[in-house]
Amino acid sequence: MSDLLIADLSETLERLRGKRITVMGLGRFGGGVGLVRFLAGHGLRFTVTDKAPESRLSDSLEALGGLEGITFHLGGHRREDFDRCDVLFVNPAVPPGDPFVERARDRGASITTEIAFFLTVCPARTCGVTG
Repeated sequence: MSDLLIADLSETLERLRGKRITVMGLGRFGGGVGLVRFLAGHGLRFTVTDKAPESRLSDSLEALGGLEGITFHLGGHRREDFDRCDVLFVNPAVPPGDPFVERARDRGASITTEIAFFLTVCPARTCGVTG
């Protein structure tokens, strides 16, 4: 994703504005909510896809109420969301080698995560703690 994400947030957002973006994995526990709120809050238009149906994502969807520019495809992934995307944000819960991720990669999409995006555009010194 280094071709899209550069150190300056405003430039990065401007470059993303012209791209077809897919966020894979909203998550039942809010895993993708922060990213989705950030992207929508900056006026980007994009697709969110999750294998879980709307009924299992109610808390996450409630947290996104009122946001514009988001197309939701829930209850299963659609091939076209991965065939046509330029940028794919993958939730950490998506297993390595996922066929939809590989499909997007094979078609030239830039693959990244919410954390990688944050670390690229955050102007502050950062420290990560895991486990």
